Amino acid sequence: MSEPLLEARGITKVFRRGSEEIWALRGIDLEVGEGERLAIVGASGAGKSTLLHVLGTLERPTGGSVRY
Repeated sequence: MSEPLLEARGITKVFRRGSEEIWALRGIDLEVGEGERLAIVGASGAGKSTLLHVLGTLERPTGGSVRY
């Protein structure tokens, strides 16, 4: 098997509002290989857009790593 084009390990994203913490992502692991297609589906507010922002380098994750 070849190296993945994208590899995410333990991605977390927490938004803080004062003393309140809102966990948008908790421990996301993902590998995407060359030629693969994927769909990210889930209920409203599940963190789909946040995950895409982190994977697309528009936002930094609170924890974990993303490799390209």
